[in-house]
Amino acid sequence: MSDSPTAPSGFGNVTRFVCAGLASLGHQISILGWQARGTPSNWRGIPVYPVRNDALGADVLLTYLQKLRPDVLVTLADVWWLTYLANPLIANFRRMAGIPWALYYPIDGDMGGGRLPPSWLSILEKVDLPIAMSRYGQEITRAGGVNPAYIPHGVDLSVFHPPADKDAAKAALGYSGRFVILSDARNQPRKMIPRTLEIFRRFARGKPDALLHLHCDPADPASRAPEYYYDLRADIAFLGLGGQVRLTEGMSIEAGLTLERLAGIYQAADVHLLSSWGEGFGLPTLQAAAAGVVPMASDYTASRELCLGHGEPVTVKHYLTDQFGIRRALIDVEDAVRRLDRLYADRALLAEKSAAARRFAQGYDWQAVIAQWHALLQAEVPRLRARLLTPPPAERVTLRAAAPASGAADLLRTVQAVMPELAEGISVTLNVVASQAGQLAGEVYRDAFAGGHLLSIPAALPPAGLAPAKARSVGSIYLASEADIPVVRLLAEIFPAITAWSPAPLDLGIGKASGKPVRTPACPPGDPSFSARLAAATLALDLAGTDERLPWLAAGSGVPCIGLRSVAAQRELWPALSLDSPDAAAAAELARGLFTDQGEAAAACAWASAALERSPLIEQPIEGAA
Repeated sequence: MSDSPTAPSGFGNVTRFVCAGLASLGHQISILGWQARGTPSNWRGIPVYPVRNDALGADVLLTYLQKLRPDVLVTLADVWWLTYLANPLIANFRRMAGIPWALYYPIDGDMGGGRLPPSWLSILEKVDLPIAMSRYGQEITRAGGVNPAYIPHGVDLSVFHPPADKDAAKAALGYSGRFVILSDARNQPRKMIPRTLEIFRRFARGKPDALLHLHCDPADPASRAPEYYYDLRADIAFLGLGGQVRLTEGMSIEAGLTLERLAGIYQAADVHLLSSWGEGFGLPTLQAAAAGVVPMASDYTASRELCLGHGEPVTVKHYLTDQFGIRRALIDVEDAVRRLDRLYADRALLAEKSAAARRFAQGYDWQAVIAQWHALLQAEVPRLRARLLTPPPAERVTLRAAAPASGAADLLRTVQAVMPELAEGISVTLNVVASQAGQLAGEVYRDAFAGGHLLSIPAALPPAGLAPAKARSVGSIYLASEADIPVVRLLAEIFPAITAWSPAPLDLGIGKASGKPVRTPACPPGDPSFSARLAAATLALDLAGTDERLPWLAAGSGVPCIGLRSVAAQRELWPALSLDSPDAAAAAELARGLFTDQGEAAAACAWASAALERSPLIEQPIEGAA
């Protein structure tokens, strides 16, 4: 159970190869595919069953288990996605039918000190056969007291291989004579595509032969999410990279490409750059190595083991903490540029690393990986089935419904329809209380936001210490005057969901989506709600230097402030965000940097806060400040 074998995703790729490989060894395979809809279908002789209302199959899994009676249920998913499998209706049926649960899972970050969220460990403890997909994930899980098996992802070495003629491979894409950097990464927050663009921009200065190929969907629905509302094409244009950045023609997240066509893109590349903040495995990094493309990715999580020794593991500049308290890594832009410069200047080193990368990838051939799956299932499933089928002491089991009573009634009707054998040993209580699954979901919910906050682009810092705001409003910008309007217009092209407010209403022009005039809501500094509203903002602008108090107020609220160097407070508190003139393009570039690099935004605010504490001017009363 995971992404469907035809889904153009990493999980879909793994489903495709693992299921087909095991079927070729005589295993009888059935797939519950999350992208499958309607009626069951057939894929290469393997039945694919659809989901219904719940995208992860919560409302159909029990029926399929009863119908198919598999020897083992294998799920490929993040640890915290499938808490519903602990529901006693499913768990007790699995036990009575002797169906162990094997969870093949990624770990793409830790809390420091090898720690994972307690709820994740609670889930892994309930899995009969946990299987980590990276050595990093295995080590971190073991540190938490759970001992998983390990099976990596694989790569088709007959498809992903170095080209016989590199120049011809480049010419096939129109890249003759170019130094090509490829980034195969979905257009979603974790992949940090804006950081990839920034790395390339700095590297490509003075290098007209440098080219970046982005393999992603610029219109990916994930790029219109509340935490990542980002226009990739507009950003490329804003950075002036239109002549040196290419997007895969015809690429969409729904259709994807054939592996053969994708491999052709890899073969034309010299380096593969992945700027993501953490990887559970990083299949593109392995595919790049197999194609003789030097892999470059973070020196963190699974990326480290896929780059170390043959590729370029990039130093981490900042660690951010997400909603689970997991550390997310922002790679050092300058370190990445230095590594690219070295490979660009030394083609012998590039060739040496290319050959080493290919040798490394040969240990991950899908045939070898499938053999690991076969051996593990053959060894563990009979033992786990026997353990599950050992009758527990006679007892009356009460199943409690975590859903509203109507949902519990639906579950009961399902049980009565497909599991009449449970009637003798189980009574179902429809009291609306927490079930085991509900408790797990509750633990996950409690872990979320207990140690951090949701990371976003535009970046929104955690609320400052005693600031009167519980959370930031992603993309909220304070405009001190109409001089700041051109900056917002530039930023709105890249980040279409940003909002603006000001001391008095300002006309921002005609909205793209609405076609109607847009005016900022007003909230002057003297308003009782001003302090709370500023504390919830993500950026403050004052290119006309109209409010000398704003830099101080912004520093106290932990809000980056862009203004003029001629304003003493701005110059002292925000030196890196100070301009010599009201240059809208320069201000927008600074703002883009803050919106796409939470580490730098946090560093600017930390500087301002420290300067605020040591400045004698802070003792002066500030009119209108709360």
